[in-house]
Amino acid sequence: MISSAPGTIPPDCALAHVEPGGSGRRPFSERQVLQLGLALAVVFVLLGAASGLASVGGLHGWVGIHLVLAGAATVAIGTFMPHFSVTLAGTRPEPAPRRLAGILALAAGMLTVALGRPALGDRVAGIGGLLVLVGVGLTAWSTYGPLRSGLARRHSIVQLTYGVALADVAVGGTLAIGLLLGVEGMAERWAALKLAHVWLNAMGFVSLTIAGTLVYLYPTMLGARIVAHPTMVVAVIGLVCGPPLVAIAAALGWSPLALAGGIVTLVGAVALLGYGITVWRRRGRWTADVAWHSLSARFGMAGMAWFVVAVAALLVGLARDGVAVSGWTVGSVVVPLVGGWTLQQLIGAASHLLPAVGPGDADARARQRRLLARWGTARVLGWNVGLVLLWPGLGLSIPALLLIGGVLFSAAVLSSIGLLVAALTVAIRPVTRRRS
Repeated sequence: MISSAPGTIPPDCALAHVEPGGSGRRPFSERQVLQLGLALAVVFVLLGAASGLASVGGLHGWVGIHLVLAGAATVAIGTFMPHFSVTLAGTRPEPAPRRLAGILALAAGMLTVALGRPALGDRVAGIGGLLVLVGVGLTAWSTYGPLRSGLARRHSIVQLTYGVALADVAVGGTLAIGLLLGVEGMAERWAALKLAHVWLNAMGFVSLTIAGTLVYLYPTMLGARIVAHPTMVVAVIGLVCGPPLVAIAAALGWSPLALAGGIVTLVGAVALLGYGITVWRRRGRWTADVAWHSLSARFGMAGMAWFVVAVAALLVGLARDGVAVSGWTVGSVVVPLVGGWTLQQLIGAASHLLPAVGPGDADARARQRRLLARWGTARVLGWNVGLVLLWPGLGLSIPALLLIGGVLFSAAVLSSIGLLVAALTVAIRPVTRRRS
């Protein structure tokens, strides 16, 4: 049992939803769906890492970026967005088979897009994109369908951010599908529309979902009350409005509007970091598992800081080049955006959530928390110092920075994933010992 300061939210029950009536007679339970989704997200991260190591360009590789930013993030969001919404609302989740269908559609679609395009061609990747849209639709149904209940509690921030995020990815994904399937006029306009695709998916869908979740999850990590604060409001407004403005400007070819949208997004990112700092200042005093709580909280704070850096870098590009830049790529900001923000938040959140949704009894979950906290300070430092060295190393082609930063970052990522995998299986060990 984890103790916290008076009035705080115990993390073991903050996101763990127990299905009424138990799950023994069901082919899948909500908890098993969450475990499968988390495992699939980890697989996408490993595939992305392998792709990056195998390519000459490292993290600049198109496949690796999509496996992590589109694959792992989207599968994780499809897994936990409905669960988080239902838990806050206090209602029963959608049937587990429907939840499972949405996650598998996202995973299969993203895998087909990322690996199918270079191996099998654009048409196959386009079909994968359509499958992703099916997964997005099922995710939206699983997120908002249970809220029809008259007893459901309403949380406007979650409903707004999740709804806009799903709309962003539906539009941004459709743009890419049109290109892959050869819709007339898409290829000629892709130099501008690619910017809209990236901003809607990376900044609108992934980043907005993470930010909307952190509003509630980050205080839980720190044992603090969830209270309204001006930074919360500014963050939500900035991240809801900014990316669509950039996308509209890209479609219209109007650089001033894109710059305005980038500024609005940056204000939202800075406000999110400010919100995180206010939560940190009023954190509770944990009496158990302090290292585990500190790990998730530090990953979360560092990730919010990298988000500000990533948006600022994108804004510099908008100010310098405008909206219609031939050959524009996200590669220049892949380190802060993918490594610093998205992946770091995914690992931090997974480390916090796994003991609540993973297998095993109370004793097994205590062992999971101890396992996930192992080398916590070293991993957080290695992760972020590695990125600080890796980014200029990639941009300026400095071998020493590339080597040191790459080793530190890779060691932190791989050890974190290894501990997550070990924590998923830790509950089996005591049963094996008792039987032997």
